[in-house]
Amino acid sequence: MYLLPYSRSPLSTLVLAVRAGVVEETPRTNGFSHLLEHCLLFRQSHLIEADRLFRTIKKYGLYYNAHTEQDLMFFELSLSSEHLEKGLELLKEVVFPFHLTEEALEKEKIILLKELAETARQPEKVGLARIYQLAFPQSGYGLPVFGQEEVIWQANLADLKDWHEKYFRPDRAALVVVGQFDPGRLQAEIRKLFSDLQPGQEQTRPSASKPSFPESSPMVEIKMKVSDTYLLAGLFGPDYNHPDRLPLDMLSEIVGQGLNPLIYQAFAGQPDLVTSARFHYLSHQQAGLIFISLTTGADKVPVAKRLLQNFLPRLAEINYSQKDYLPGQQLLVFDFLQGGQNRFQWLAEKMMENPLLLGLSLGKHLLLGEPGQAQNYLEAIKALDSSDLRKVARKYLARTRAVWVVIKPE
Repeated sequence: MYLLPYSRSPLSTLVLAVRAGVVEETPRTNGFSHLLEHCLLFRQSHLIEADRLFRTIKKYGLYYNAHTEQDLMFFELSLSSEHLEKGLELLKEVVFPFHLTEEALEKEKIILLKELAETARQPEKVGLARIYQLAFPQSGYGLPVFGQEEVIWQANLADLKDWHEKYFRPDRAALVVVGQFDPGRLQAEIRKLFSDLQPGQEQTRPSASKPSFPESSPMVEIKMKVSDTYLLAGLFGPDYNHPDRLPLDMLSEIVGQGLNPLIYQAFAGQPDLVTSARFHYLSHQQAGLIFISLTTGADKVPVAKRLLQNFLPRLAEINYSQKDYLPGQQLLVFDFLQGGQNRFQWLAEKMMENPLLLGLSLGKHLLLGEPGQAQNYLEAIKALDSSDLRKVARKYLARTRAVWVVIKPE
């Protein structure tokens, strides 16, 4: 539980994170988490009877949503601070009971499958899901977050009830409250409200085994109704608690984000080769993925791939800071590291303006972070130097295999 007094907004935000992500699934159950998220949020009989849920949302004017990720599921509420206790009561009633009928389940399946059909028309989501599948073929990380149509169609009430009983327990959950409140009084109210929930008996933290990257470098081609061609690459990265995560966060910011992403240097001299280029690093409890996305022409894929493959090893040789040069040369070079550090500071300040992002980030860290490894993220980012960035570039970009997906117009 994390209570963060916050005076910048009259709204209070509640985030309840549950260790019930897609990594817990198998091919036989891939879609249970996403389906259960929808059903808990919108279909439970004690919430929809006499339009109770709709009337509650209308009465308190609250924002109400949920989403599923690889490791976790999140339930989110934002409402006026004067109604904070009502929001806590609703959050508990949404997440921990299971009151679902066969009729309600079948109705929600139809809605969810329409959502899957819409997702199937979005090339980057389709491509990223396939990258995960190629990168982690023997792990739950390789399964699509949105699930598989045939699994969702065949899921029954008993399946979902067993899934809910197994994963939706207080010892697998974290509650974050961001808003205007008295911490002592609110803590007592939360303990009183949630004290009847019982933890399970099994070990709640994941095993130490890590998913392995494939030995080969497969390349898959997909045809879709798109106008551009997408060249997507995935490389193995460090997990959420690995010491390499912070320097790779910074390298990802310098290479793929900001005002002057370094990745475009890979295609210098060929301005018409790619129309967009992005570089992301995604960290999870037991794995990490470096994801690169280019848009280009169908006939330009081989050249774009070759130039990208040539560029990635060069990231282990770049001078990222002015401090890497002699004093007389420092004013003549661009300080990528200082620019990245400034942008992280700006992003942190921007996040402080968004209580929902704060709540989601804190909920994730409470469940994924290793206990006893407290660290000031911004101070650690400020302490990085070019050597740190070159080391992670050499380790994860210069000598590792990649998996590839090409999405072409039909």
